[in-house]
Amino acid sequence: MTNFAVGILVARSVSVPDFGAYALAFSAYCFILGISRALATEPFAVRFVISEPEQLHRARVGVAGVALLTGVAFLALAAVLSQLLPAEYRSLVLCLGAVLPGLLVQDSMRQVLFAAGQGRSAFNNDLLWAVLMVPAFGIVFLSGSINAATLILAWGGAASLAAIAGCYRCRVVPGVRMAASWLRSQRGLWPRYLLEGAAINGSQQIVFMALGVFAGLAAVGEMKLVLVLLGPVNVLVQGIGVVAVPEAARALAGGRSRVLRVTAGFSVAVAAGALLWGITVTLLPGSWGAALVGQGWLAASALVLPMFLVQVFNGANTGPVVGLRAAGAARRSMWTRMATSSLVVIVSVAGAAAAGVQGAAWGLVLAAALNAMLWYLQFRNVIAQYPFKTDKSGFFRHRADRSQPGKVGIPDE
Repeated sequence: MTNFAVGILVARSVSVPDFGAYALAFSAYCFILGISRALATEPFAVRFVISEPEQLHRARVGVAGVALLTGVAFLALAAVLSQLLPAEYRSLVLCLGAVLPGLLVQDSMRQVLFAAGQGRSAFNNDLLWAVLMVPAFGIVFLSGSINAATLILAWGGAASLAAIAGCYRCRVVPGVRMAASWLRSQRGLWPRYLLEGAAINGSQQIVFMALGVFAGLAAVGEMKLVLVLLGPVNVLVQGIGVVAVPEAARALAGGRSRVLRVTAGFSVAVAAGALLWGITVTLLPGSWGAALVGQGWLAASALVLPMFLVQVFNGANTGPVVGLRAAGAARRSMWTRMATSSLVVIVSVAGAAAAGVQGAAWGLVLAAALNAMLWYLQFRNVIAQYPFKTDKSGFFRHRADRSQPGKVGIPDE
C-alpha cells in the first residue's frame, strides 16, 4: 500500500516522461529485490520453516548478510552507471543505489518473520516504515526539491530505519562473513532461483525498454500509470506471497490433497482479487482517475482492460508457482520461468513494434494466458511424482539437514 501511495505521489508531482524514468528506476529496484530474495529469503522459506533455535539464528544472520552485501554491490554499480547516463538521470540512479542496502535488509527481515509465523511483528515493521515516510516526504516538500530522485531517497531512507528496527526485533546483526557459508549451503536452490528471478524481472525490463524505443517514454509512463491504479492487487499478491511458500511447505507434510487445496486457494484468491479490482478501475470515472494520477490518465485509461486481464492470468499462476517452490523443484521451476519469460518478451515486443502501447498490452495478455496453462501442467507433473511423507517432524528435519554445509552437493531433483 505504501508503494501504491508513493506511485500516486510521484505521478502527481512530476511530468509523464519523468514518471516514465521513475518507473524504470522502480523496475530496476524490483529486479534487484528479486535477486536478493533468490539468494537469501526464498531458500530460507523452503528449508527453515521449522528448525532448531541455533540453526535458525545462524540462518537468519546469513540471510541478512546476503541481503546487505547485495545492496552494497548494487550501490557500487549504481555509482559507476551514473557516470555513463545523461546528467538529468544521475541523481535518480545514485539515490536509488544509496537506499538499496536498507531496502533489501528490511525486506529480508520481513520475509524471515513471516516464515517464522510472526506476521504481527512483520506488519509492525512495515507500519513503522510507513510512519517514517511521513516526515521524510515532509522534508522533501518543505525543501522544494520535489523530483523522482528526492522522493525515492525519502522512501528508501525510511525503509533503512525500519530495517534497523527489524534486525533488532529478530536479534540479528547482518553476518557479512556468513554470507559465503550461506551461499555454499544453499547452492542446490539459489542459482536456479536467481536465474528464474532474472528471467521474470529481466523480461519486464526488456518490455518497458522496448516500449520506450517503439512508442517513447510517455507510453512507458502511461502503462505505469495504469499499473499504479491497479496497485492494490499487488497488496494482495505481496500479502499472500510472503506466507505462501512457508505454508505450502507445511502443507506438503500433510499429503497431496492438502497441498492441492492450499495452492488452489492461493490462485483463486489472487485471480479473483485482480478481477474484482480490475472491474472497479474499469468503471472508474475518467475525472476520478485524473484526480488521482494526473491528466496522463486520460490517455492511459485505454490500457486498463488488457492490463487487469494480465493480472488475472498471472494470479492464476500463484498456486502452481508456489507449489513448485515449496516442493524444491528448482530446476523445473527455473526452466518453466525461462520459457514463460521468453514468451512474454517475444509476444509483447512484437506487439509494441506492430501497434505501439496497445499492441504491447494485448501481447502481454496473450502471453499471460499461455503461461498460466504451462505452469499448471508443470505443477501437476511434480505433484504426481512427489514422495510425500507422513512423519512431519522427520520431513522438516530432512529438509533442514540438506541445507547444512557439505550436505547439498547435488541438486534438489
